[in-house]
Amino acid sequence: MVTNTIQRKRKPKSLKEKRQKEHVLLYKILYSLIIMLVYMIGRNIPLYGIDLKAYEDVSVDAQSILLQALSGDMKNCSLFILGLWPYMIASILAVLLVAIISLDSSRKISPRKLNIWTLFFMMVIAFIQAYQKVQTFVYKDMDAQMLLITKVIVFIQLIAGMLIVVYMCDRTTKYGIGGRMSVFMINIVDGMMNMFAGQKADRLILPVIIGVVEIAIMIIIETTEKRIAVQRVSINNIYADKNYLAYKLNPVGAMPLMFTSAVFMLPQFVCSGLYYLYPDNQKLAWLVDNLRLTAVFGIIVYLAIIVLLTILFSVIMLTPGKEAENLLKSGDSILDIYAGKPTRRYLVGTVIRFSIYSSIIICICQGVPLFLQFGGYIDSTLAMLPCSIMMSTGIWISLYREAEVYRNMDRYHPFI
Repeated sequence: MVTNTIQRKRKPKSLKEKRQKEHVLLYKILYSLIIMLVYMIGRNIPLYGIDLKAYEDVSVDAQSILLQALSGDMKNCSLFILGLWPYMIASILAVLLVAIISLDSSRKISPRKLNIWTLFFMMVIAFIQAYQKVQTFVYKDMDAQMLLITKVIVFIQLIAGMLIVVYMCDRTTKYGIGGRMSVFMINIVDGMMNMFAGQKADRLILPVIIGVVEIAIMIIIETTEKRIAVQRVSINNIYADKNYLAYKLNPVGAMPLMFTSAVFMLPQFVCSGLYYLYPDNQKLAWLVDNLRLTAVFGIIVYLAIIVLLTILFSVIMLTPGKEAENLLKSGDSILDIYAGKPTRRYLVGTVIRFSIYSSIIICICQGVPLFLQFGGYIDSTLAMLPCSIMMSTGIWISLYREAEVYRNMDRYHPFI
């Protein structure tokens, strides 16, 4: 009887010891590393029947580095060549669809429907892009019948590879750290290594200096925030004056930079497809040649997309209008501003203003090294180096913040 009582008393202690041994952060890091290893292996698996010798001499420039950030494949012929591009474009289209539907307060869209629309858009885009890739690949010598079979196999491989990448990112989001950011980080680091390869030290000085400056700028805009004092009717004590809404100077972090790479490829993809159908059209030929980061027109389009996506993501993800509505429903208010429409205008204006500021800063940081390649100040093979450094800094900050959350979970887990 006494022994059973002692054993029952020991059970809570053993449970506590078990909880103390759980390390959420460590598990998530290990899971992410395994996914990253699988992804790196898949990037080096060539597609069936492709003539790899035709892709040996690939020039490294700003455009090829941008492509590698999406597909992770400099030679453009691996299993994971489609990468996350179809999924990212589909996500933007789905978000826009939700934003349009949300304009009518009586209509709502469930997360399940949103996932269905995203999957539908993704598969349509992936099928079109895979078909285009299949038609432009250089294949080994074979007869017509075998060539047709090879193209079908390659098409299936492209779709399967894309689905594997999306699945791995989904699993990483759920069980690891970073989600699709970890895939981007691998591609960006690999791209920087390709840029450094074979370069003389004197050529690296200016790009590296610009990159270091951009690291400092990215840290500043990621850590600077505006605190808007809020009067809470439910709080009436010494902490009442410490309530506020916080908005970062860079409201949505590195997300616009990642999605800009995908959106910038969309007009290229459309123009290339139209040019394939109408090869004699001179305007399409000009667009195909100039919608690149090695042309002034392409750089301007790229920077314009950064501004638009930064504003769009800031308004959609931070939802200042809904925040103003929640304040009104709870009876709270911003100091010296009336509740309702004045609060809504103030919050929306603050978010848009901050997103414009941050997008202009990012455009200057991204545009300067890209334009310097035309004057010969920066080698064309290194023009994307400062941009890649800035993008990787933003991703590292996001990964650090996510890891910090799980580290705090580990710290307080025994008390939960």
